[in-house]
Amino acid sequence: MGALRITPEEIIEMQRLYRQLGTYAAVAREVGRSASSVSKYVQMKGVPTNIRIAVETLS
Repeated sequence: MGALRITPEEIIEMQRLYRQLGTYAAVAREVGRSASSVSKYVQMKGVPTNIRIAVETLS
């Protein structure tokens, strides 16, 4: 079984928590994802355009 997909709402929550907690590891513990996933989505590196647009729309 593969990992669950990350939703735009989760990305927004990761970004909010990162501003609050300050580390990828702390955010990862809160949301139950890996620190590398949190880093990717906080920085929006390699995130598809449709996800970027969804996050910007929901923010």
